[in-house]
Amino acid sequence: MLDQQDAIILATARDTLQLASTAAERTGLSRVAVSRRIKKLADAGYLLRHGAGTRQTYSPGHLRFWLTTTTREAVAKAGGEFGVWEVHVAPLMQGVPDNVVNLANIAFTEMLNNALDHSQAPHLLLGAHLTQTADGPAGGRLQMLVADDGVGIFRQIAQALNLFDDRLALLELAKGKFTTAASGHSGMGVFVSSRMLDGLAIDSRGLTFDLNPPQHALPRFDWVDVPGLLKPSNQGTVVRMDLALDTPRTAQDVYLRYFTPDEVGDEAFHTTEVPVRLAQLSSHLTSRSQGKWVVERATQFKTVILDFEGVTLVGQGFIDEVFRVFATAHPQVKLKPVRLIPGVAQAMRMFAPHVTLPDTATTAARD
Repeated sequence: MLDQQDAIILATARDTLQLASTAAERTGLSRVAVSRRIKKLADAGYLLRHGAGTRQTYSPGHLRFWLTTTTREAVAKAGGEFGVWEVHVAPLMQGVPDNVVNLANIAFTEMLNNALDHSQAPHLLLGAHLTQTADGPAGGRLQMLVADDGVGIFRQIAQALNLFDDRLALLELAKGKFTTAASGHSGMGVFVSSRMLDGLAIDSRGLTFDLNPPQHALPRFDWVDVPGLLKPSNQGTVVRMDLALDTPRTAQDVYLRYFTPDEVGDEAFHTTEVPVRLAQLSSHLTSRSQGKWVVERATQFKTVILDFEGVTLVGQGFIDEVFRVFATAHPQVKLKPVRLIPGVAQAMRMFAPHVTLPDTATTAARD
């Protein structure tokens, strides 16, 4: 596992050929300790050796890494989220395809801006780790981290919406168009970022937001020790982001899926996806209350994709509340159920025969 001293050494390698002496000054470590770290980083592929013997020089390798602990106030004074991207993360992107750089830029700056504006945190832990082969980005991955020791995103949402259980904050966060600071935010940041990336997970107070089902959840990053670097580790918010370097996805692809170019602002955000399994809590989807949670704020959208992945049983009350009571009261909202297993599809046909179901038992909600 790498640390902040390693990150300083790697940043120094981009600035000077006098790596050992300059890195010793910047880290406060002895020349011997720095030399050991340089060897470790070169052996692992984070640095490239040039020359031989005592005349060796180093340049950045095909593996790249950055990590820092700082204060929210310091980041705000140093150019905010884009200052961090420009100074620390963008230099790691050399040779990475432009579409990937754009996706990463949007997601990282959105998540860091959220921490700056919402978290009320004294401290931040920020990092990025890029893995690829010496031949280029094919098969490589970029992982990014934004963590804080603030109030916690789910607790903050639950309090703002008077939710009886913090777990329902995950459901509201998944829908988009909700923010605790409406004057300066649109509520689109997490929604958009989660679609830009291959994986986005948010950990806070024992809960994890991840659009992927548990069996495909984003694993913990093995290159950073968040609890050891940011305390108290049981509070605050940790955002983990993962992106394949060879993805063909573009930011424009994502925007056009959920936004319309014919409108502006909040009205342009016309389609949302709701992972209805998040309304299950500790049970199955059987009650009208759960149905109401799923369609809460649905009138803010023209199309609501109801993703049933991970749902193995639904009851008559839930189905009737969503597909008859809500649908009848709000005919302008198109409800589109997807990824239903055969048993759930059968219940839908029994209790909501008027609803058009996908042709196949399981239809993907996302590309």
